[in-house]
Amino acid sequence: MDHLTKDLKHGIRSLLKHPGFTVIAVITLALGIGANTAIFSLVNAVLLKPLPFPDAERLVMVYEDEANIGVPLSDPAPGTFADWKAQQSVFEDMAVFNWTQLNLTGDGEPEKVPSYGVTANAFPLLGVLPAIGRNFTADEDKPGGAKVAILSHGLWQQRYGGERSILGRQIVLNGEKHTVIGVMPADFQFRTTSAAIWIPAALTKEQLADHDNHYVLVVARMKPGVTLEQAHADIKTITQRIAKDHPDEMEGISSNVIPLREELAGGVRQPLSMLLVASALVLLIACANIASLQLSRATGRGKEIAVRAALGASRTRIMRQLLVESVLLAGAGGVAGLLVALWSFALLKQLIPSGMRVSTNLKIDLPVLGFALLISLLTGIVFGLAPALQASKVDLNEALKQGIGRNASSGGGNKLRGAFVVAEVALALVLLVGAGLMLQTVFHMRDQYSAFQPEKLLTLRTQLPAYKYGEHPKRVVFFDHVLERVKSLPGVVSAGYSTSVPLQWPGGSNGFIKEGPPAPAGVTLNGLHRQISTDYFQTMGIGLRRGRYFDENDREQSIPVVIVNETMARQCWSNEDALGKRFKLGVPNAPWVTIVGIVNDVRQMGMDAPVRAEMYFPYRQITSHFGYAPRDLVVRAAGDPAGLVGSVSREIHAVDPDQPISNIATMSDVLTQQTGPRRLGMILLMVFAGLALLLASLGIYGVLSFFVAQQTREIGVRLALGAQLRDILHLVLRRGMVLALIGIAFGLIGAFALARLMTSLLFGVSATDPITFATIALILLGVALLACYLPARRATKVDPLVALRYE
Repeated sequence: MDHLTKDLKHGIRSLLKHPGFTVIAVITLALGIGANTAIFSLVNAVLLKPLPFPDAERLVMVYEDEANIGVPLSDPAPGTFADWKAQQSVFEDMAVFNWTQLNLTGDGEPEKVPSYGVTANAFPLLGVLPAIGRNFTADEDKPGGAKVAILSHGLWQQRYGGERSILGRQIVLNGEKHTVIGVMPADFQFRTTSAAIWIPAALTKEQLADHDNHYVLVVARMKPGVTLEQAHADIKTITQRIAKDHPDEMEGISSNVIPLREELAGGVRQPLSMLLVASALVLLIACANIASLQLSRATGRGKEIAVRAALGASRTRIMRQLLVESVLLAGAGGVAGLLVALWSFALLKQLIPSGMRVSTNLKIDLPVLGFALLISLLTGIVFGLAPALQASKVDLNEALKQGIGRNASSGGGNKLRGAFVVAEVALALVLLVGAGLMLQTVFHMRDQYSAFQPEKLLTLRTQLPAYKYGEHPKRVVFFDHVLERVKSLPGVVSAGYSTSVPLQWPGGSNGFIKEGPPAPAGVTLNGLHRQISTDYFQTMGIGLRRGRYFDENDREQSIPVVIVNETMARQCWSNEDALGKRFKLGVPNAPWVTIVGIVNDVRQMGMDAPVRAEMYFPYRQITSHFGYAPRDLVVRAAGDPAGLVGSVSREIHAVDPDQPISNIATMSDVLTQQTGPRRLGMILLMVFAGLALLLASLGIYGVLSFFVAQQTREIGVRLALGAQLRDILHLVLRRGMVLALIGIAFGLIGAFALARLMTSLLFGVSATDPITFATIALILLGVALLACYLPARRATKVDPLVALRYE
């Protein structure tokens, strides 16, 4: 301990004597350690920490599997849930969450409130009860039961000022009075950040026997000791029995059991892992850079180390002294890195999945502190070990001569510095390729909607309540009047209604029956169901491939018509023209509808989700299917669409003063929101890649600068013997560029291997895109050439007379 204390004191004095080196090293390490600590804190909070539910590892989501129509995780039908619950033997309990939106009126502005209808056992199953008030009772969760509601903490605070007198107060939901019986905890969240009210699901006997309409979410808690595989096998067996009993409704449907953790965070597991790897590569580059600096610094300390050895210090003692200095540097970098991590939390919060955002906090806790301490210690050893080994090889006779000891500048040291540069360049290229691929992904995802001119489109939602607009003629009057008034506004080019604008509702499909020959083998007759107004396609900018758009003649009394997308036409009528063909929805008494147009494919369910078959109906002709009634109004503006929000809202309220308006956004906002996580991941990856490029270029510059300083006498001799300046320039450039080219070669191999692991994250670009690889290699080569040129140019300015007196 006495020796260690002395080593610490000496190490601190040594670092303070060279403040320039110390500051540069600490900043470099702070960036590397801070990036790793920040990303680890995110991974820890999202993927490692237990979910905020008791025994959360036993919570699962149970889905139907409709892979035959491209939906492996499909919301179950309530009848399927009832059969699962009655026949299963692996769960303690099963509960339903039924997503809905309620109109909250009567006290303040009308508001569309995202809500869930839940079975009475839902909150006890999760292990969370209201913070104030009580849970639903079994009697309230029955048809005709008391109208009660539980509020979210956010809604309670924002609309009702956090008054405890809210308990027992009546609020109006969809025109009916409900009594508030509870408020959930502030950190409670289940799947979505927006749920504000919970009411009893109160499933009817008809609903519990319905296997055809799929719209509920099923959560279950496994019994102690039951594995996920056992639960999956049990539910799958039950689903097979249900399918035999209900062949028409359950054809081709299986089941899936998904851990709640996978449900909430599975989509970000690979992106976060990619960022963790990227930050680790940055730290490795930083270590290589500091190690190279340490080797160069050891050259100037060769005589000091030789004196220590001459006075009896063993090689182990010298190595320990040098390692202590490295660990001190890493420790200082680690402390600064914690500050970098804290600063980055505000940005990284955006990468928390929406289903965990309320209940998940990024903070420096014990696991994160332990990680920062461990990585700082390892970093100090990693970048300090090689220089310590090299510098502790002392040749006393040479080292104690006048001038710099040659041990520190031996071939071994030069080879190590060269190896570090090769590693830095290779790792930088890997990161740059990854950043380049992600940049193209984000560009292609957004560019596919460029034909819409999204910067000109305003979207907002007016979801009509069934209690007020359950009859088709009333809906038609509302839509007609709103469109007529909005189209007459100054600055409005056109307007249209749809069940959902692209990317705003991942669902809503129907099976259908095709007239004539059966569908090709392997094709399931199912498509997304959208009801639209006459001008919707023109307003959105969705192009017509063949046939015609809807017009004012397509009314309830006219021949039923439909427009399909290219995918549906190709899948279901692959060998013939779909125009003029007929089909009908797979419900009793459905009329035959005639295809009058084929429009361009649009990704509706996600920017990188596969295009599905889609069918568009004129809303005036669809008297049933209230769940698919138009709700999203889209307005094309001549100028800034945001400036139309006030006037459009006034026209809607002129038609119905109590109609809530929600989801107000420009189409550009929608696209930005959809690309948000990927865009942020791309930005972080580009920052890491840029930092790696900077460190690699500094590494090349440092090695060549040391080479020039080391070879000053030789350069002077060459110049004295008649060497031309271009020869000296070529000598230095060749040394640096050889290292850079070797690094690029290794980097291309590594990038090719790692990029293939990113395939699932990419869109519109191949993981092995040759243009990206070639472009990044050329950019890195150009930066390396610049880093080589500066020391090379300095070498050409060596004065032969001064150089020959160098020693």
